[in-house]
Amino acid sequence: MGLLSINDLQIGMVIACEVANKHGNVLLKRGEILNERHIMLLKSWGITEADVEGFDRDQLVQKEREELSPDTVASIEQELTALFPGLGDNPLMKELYRVVKKFKMKQASAQVHGIRKEAE
Repeated sequence: MGLLSINDLQIGMVIACEVANKHGNVLLKRGEILNERHIMLLKSWGITEADVEGFDRDQLVQKEREELSPDTVASIEQELTALFPGLGDNPLMKELYRVVKKFKMKQASAQVHGIRKEAE
């Protein structure tokens, strides 16, 4: 099980714990397989995260890293180190760094996949 941000949820993931709105109404039951409609529903209710089976944040980051060349990952990290000097123990800045890095890696992955599709 792993608690993931709503933006990390993917179609086909399985809900590990029921997801309820702020009024306690169950939106998704344990064991439901996510589809596009479910994700849109969660976003519309302001749900920020959900617990899913078989995935956690670290696994998703590792999967994204594996899709990119080491040079691309190093380039992204170098760019972000310049933008976020001395993160220290500031949890807000660390989270901002993580979100921007994830965005940059997704962007790079989309470019790689786009280039691969054009070549095929």
